Amino acid sequence: MKKKVLISSAIVIILLAGFFIWKPFVPKTQETAAQTIILKKADLVDSVLVSGTVKSSNSESIYAKTPNYIIKEVYFEVGDKVKAGDVLAKLDTSALELDIKQTELNIKNAEQALKNEVDNNSYSLENALNNVESAALELKNAQENLEKLNELFQTGAVSPDELTQAESVLTRAQLTHNNAQASLANVKSKTTSTTKTNLEIQKLTLEKQRKTLNDAKILAPVDGTITMSNAKTNAAASGLLFVVENTENLIVSTAIGEYDISLVQLGQEVIIKTDSTGDKEFVGTVSKIAPAAAKDASGSTTSTSNVQFDTEITLKDPDSNIKIGMNVRLTIKLNEKKSVFSVPYDAIVTESDGTHWIYVIESTQKDGKTHSTIKKIQVQTGMETDMYIEITSPDLKDGMNVLINPKNSSTAM
Repeated sequence: MKKKVLISSAIVIILLAGFFIWKPFVPKTQETAAQTIILKKADLVDSVLVSGTVKSSNSESIYAKTPNYIIKEVYFEVGDKVKAGDVLAKLDTSALELDIKQTELNIKNAEQALKNEVDNNSYSLENALNNVESAALELKNAQENLEKLNELFQTGAVSPDELTQAESVLTRAQLTHNNAQASLANVKSKTTSTTKTNLEIQKLTLEKQRKTLNDAKILAPVDGTITMSNAKTNAAASGLLFVVENTENLIVSTAIGEYDISLVQLGQEVIIKTDSTGDKEFVGTVSKIAPAAAKDASGSTTSTSNVQFDTEITLKDPDSNIKIGMNVRLTIKLNEKKSVFSVPYDAIVTESDGTHWIYVIESTQKDGKTHSTIKKIQVQTGMETDMYIEITSPDLKDGMNVLINPKNSSTAM
């Protein structure tokens, strides 16, 4: 018996020695640590995450309608609030004002010339009508006198010379009448069209000059704040002069990829964050979704692996901390559930029969020691997000220690 005991002890000693020699060389990757998550109720939000830029809901770029003039005065600077119709700047139109005075004088002269021409034509017409009437009367008298002398000539009461003289008188009267009618026709053919045309040209010129003078006032088209100004006194009024924007009513401009655009709908709530405001959340809503993907300068859809659809978010409550041009982070809420249990997808084990289970580590105290056991709980799944899935079960409680990847965990096994 002792021999056997000694042999057995030797074998145990050899095995133990081999164990201690071998153990340090066991690869650490074979040891799997259990990962857990503490179960608690929270709001579960399914969302699309994008970035955007703060813009004004109403932005107007202002250019001079008369860029060939020099800027004479600038009345507002960046940051100034303006009302629609306020004069932002005025151009130097001194030469134009002189041209307007000259054109006004030209119009007066043309109007007087037209009046004189009309009066002269009226006087000439009256004279021509009188001459025709007088010549017609002389012609009639000459015709009647010749007819009377013809009758007397038949009876021998007048001589042939008297008859010939009467015929000559009639010929002259006819010629006078013809000349008078020709003069009347000539007077009637006279028109004032040339003078009238010149007058109309002068009036059109004045109208254009006055419009140019009016356009030389650079006006604010809308109420707002000047956010940019390139207008400088004595500089040319070319290019963009001012930008006026509504800084009270802001929107966020973003672009949604084609894989997410079908999920985004008008009216969905959006959580907005900025770098300057830290974790403070601002609320907005999706107010506009482009009907077509973004296009390039030629009007063709931009050819990329993921086309973008321009989208606008309207801020619900204006805040002075949000300013035009800021870059923001957007969380577009697609679906939301309040105060529900949820776990990462890897915490769910789906059996062959389609049922879903989670593994919970339960700890108990016994004899001053902590003992851990694994409990398997069947759950129903619900709403899903990119990382979490809703679970329900009457056995779920706040504070449960849920295993992640339970099938890969040595604790669960």
